[in-house]
Amino acid sequence: MRSCCNAVRVRRIAAADCRSGHTRFELSTNADFERQRNAATRRDYKVSAGLLYVALSDMRAPYDQVNIYNTKGKDPSPLAVVTDGVSYPQDACTDSNGTLYVTNQGSGAGWVSEYPLGKTKPSATITNGISGPGYCAIDGDGNLWVTNVYTPDVVEYQKGSTSPYTTITKGIIYPIGIAIDHFGNIYVANHNGPSGTNVVVYSPKRKSPTRTITDGVEWPGGIGVDAKATLFVSNYIPGNVEEYRAGQNHPFREITKEMNGPVAVSFGKSGWMYITNVGAQSGGSGPPHTILEFPPGSMTPKKEISKDLYLPVGTSNYPPLLP
Repeated sequence: MRSCCNAVRVRRIAAADCRSGHTRFELSTNADFERQRNAATRRDYKVSAGLLYVALSDMRAPYDQVNIYNTKGKDPSPLAVVTDGVSYPQDACTDSNGTLYVTNQGSGAGWVSEYPLGKTKPSATITNGISGPGYCAIDGDGNLWVTNVYTPDVVEYQKGSTSPYTTITKGIIYPIGIAIDHFGNIYVANHNGPSGTNVVVYSPKRKSPTRTITDGVEWPGGIGVDAKATLFVSNYIPGNVEEYRAGQNHPFREITKEMNGPVAVSFGKSGWMYITNVGAQSGGSGPPHTILEFPPGSMTPKKEISKDLYLPVGTSNYPPLLP
């Protein structure tokens, strides 16, 4: 039998940690949220620049879905809600064509659902090679990469394929976040394990880590890279996001303003950064259940999205920053 910490699912980085002594917080049912969900569910949406996809990871109805927002407005309501093919979602990622991928841990080993741009019904489902999927990322060739918590490993799927093409196991302990820069370097955040928490970095076409980042990494969740290959690591327990310049193993600076259980980082084509606050038992300087929006290069959020967000975890943007 697995220990409590090893058996814990990805959602619990935003809810409970058996070694930290935190207990899961409860959410009350929100009638307005349910009405909004019913109105938006299964409705195809108008495609435009500045879309944000947010996975809500709570299996209790009505909080089990992916919300789609237009980020051009101020604290907008969802344009549409994706529920078909979604159960206990952990992350969302999009390619340059707008294809949306959602990782799900709803039952068994889980699966990845694939959606054409503008659609809320899946066109394909990936199960082969999936084992407790966490976060996902798209590389410069449009290939899909998925972290598997149960196995544990990281799996690559070539564009259009539902069968694994590459599997990485070396350096993988308890993989959560994953990001890929424009050079093709792959970054994987290990959330916990006997050797602690870290971010392992793989050079293109390599299956063994070329370096390991430990300084400033503490119970990481989602990670992201910008156009300059600057790495951003969300640390849930301490409540911060660490910034690392390209090729560096030590933080350049730290984002703490309005952080409250940060679990994901993503970038839009314009360079704006989106940090997800899921909320923490120990509190934080910012509101829980929000997406904070940062202009390029800024450490202070300018806007936020808070409507109809309950246990938000992974996020993705269309058009994506990379490739």
